[in-house]
Amino acid sequence: MRILIAEDEKNFGFMLSRELSEDGDEVELASNGIDAVLSFINRPADFVLLDINLPGLDGIGALRIIKKLAPQTRVLTISGNAGASQVEEAIRFGAAGCLFKPFAIPALKREMGILA
Repeated sequence: MRILIAEDEKNFGFMLSRELSEDGDEVELASNGIDAVLSFINRPADFVLLDINLPGLDGIGALRIIKKLAPQTRVLTISGNAGASQVEEAIRFGAAGCLFKPFAIPALKREMGILA
């Protein structure tokens, strides 16, 4: 599976990338919404993990573009401080849900369908 992670906190992004690539998945990391969309256009991902509060183009904007390009792509949002209205907006535009930081890697993998 090809996974795209858009996370502006570098250490957290690297940790997520390392954990998810251990299962043999191909993981690409973007640090902002614009880079995430460009990466997705160049090489579409099977699963996208988007921080809601990204610099430049935020996670909601990136989500809207990605879902227009590939509506079948599963997208999960993450956030350390998103409000209920942001989470509702993300779900309205096609996100499968939102995990709040900090979260356990097994919880993320369950949401991704990697673990039962």
